[in-house]
Amino acid sequence: MEELITIKWNGKLKVRRTKAGRILVKINRISAWLLLIFMIIFIISGYAWWNMTLLPLHLARRLHTEPDLLLVFFFLVHVLISTRFTLARWRVGNSRLVDMLLLAAGLSFFWLVLSIR
Repeated sequence: MEELITIKWNGKLKVRRTKAGRILVKINRISAWLLLIFMIIFIISGYAWWNMTLLPLHLARRLHTEPDLLLVFFFLVHVLISTRFTLARWRVGNSRLVDMLLLAAGLSFFWLVLSIR
């Protein structure tokens, strides 16, 4: 199943996405927004932990160290979906093979983070 269907009409290039492509775009945008929220919390809590201002010390430490797995998860989701769309746009490789390789890379990176933690 091809994700992007290109149609040339009157000299203009139009792109239509399939249902799976639209769902992936929504997941990518949601993960980007959640990643932004977690990064803001991460930066503010790190600043508060270092300078002992803005938040109590125990709360700053907890906010800085607890959601790190969520941060890594949303980062991987956002990067892997964006990489998939970029490779599809450049027409690199078989789409199923690219999907499997990206999924394997994402799972191995997440497993690596879990093993370090």
